[in-house]
Amino acid sequence: MRTTIVILTIFTMIFTLVITDAAAKEEVYRWVDENGVVHFESQPPPKTDAEQITIPSDRSSDIQPWVDPFPGDSDEETEPQVSSYAQQKRDERAKKREEADEKEKLTTAACEQSRKVVAQLEPMTRVLVEQEDGTVIRMDDNDRLERLREEKAYIAENCKK
Repeated sequence: MRTTIVILTIFTMIFTLVITDAAAKEEVYRWVDENGVVHFESQPPPKTDAEQITIPSDRSSDIQPWVDPFPGDSDEETEPQVSSYAQQKRDERAKKREEADEKEKLTTAACEQSRKVVAQLEPMTRVLVEQEDGTVIRMDDNDRLERLREEKAYIAENCKK
């Protein structure tokens, strides 16, 4: 008895959907009101000029996927076709995120280097610096303090604690 009710309920639902789909109009009326707003309705409004738009009953068959008519013709490597505007936006955001991550890595490395220089320059009054030609000279106090100020300013401006 219970299975009979379930089967009848399912049959009734399917029958209702089929009848509703068959009875659905494939016509839409387009009209513009006095404020210039465009309306689409299944019934034409009274006392207005409504344009009848016919919608094909099988819309899914009109849409065909794009197929390359000449696959693999070019010898050059081509980039894959972007499928949609949304995909392009996702790709752009991913590229910006990668660039931001790379910039963050470089900034972090520069901050670490600046902190090391500050740690070396701050407590010492005598700092020895190796020149490009290999000679070692002593940095005077004015140069040391100026370099220390520069490194601290860089850290304050660019580095997170």
